[in-house]
Amino acid sequence: MEISLLADFPHEAPQIAKWYYDEWARIAPDFTEAMVLEKVIEKSVNRNKLPLSLVAHIDTELVGVLELKFRENKHYPEYEHWVGGVFTHQSHRCKGIAHKLLDSAKEKTISLGVKKLYLQCESFNIKLYLNHDFKVLHQAQHHEIETTIMVWEPDT
Repeated sequence: MEISLLADFPHEAPQIAKWYYDEWARIAPDFTEAMVLEKVIEKSVNRNKLPLSLVAHIDTELVGVLELKFRENKHYPEYEHWVGGVFTHQSHRCKGIAHKLLDSAKEKTISLGVKKLYLQCESFNIKLYLNHDFKVLHQAQHHEIETTIMVWEPDT
């Protein structure tokens, strides 16, 4: 498995947008697939600043993605840097892809000088992030979904 920047594979943006739309359109019903694609494309140009995306490939097949974002949640503007859009294609789940993406994301944020990395997840994902040293901060609503806000701070 190889983790790379989406900037090295911008042609993968439509596939990622489709994954995101199919997985999360129920949460934000006013979003179209074209709107999701526009957001993905924003993260396909940056290499050394946020927002950007990391992609996972097995051989040449795209199997996963993770986004690093800036001020993702308007309700918490004091939380600057976010991880989101962690997605593994269903035929490749339980192979450690999300773990490898998270490890790479943490390395990237350290190289960018990020001091805290936040995320928002549903309850079934909390264990994944606890295993990557994220700490629970509080509960929050995201559209109609109850979520947990978590934070990770690199060792200094």
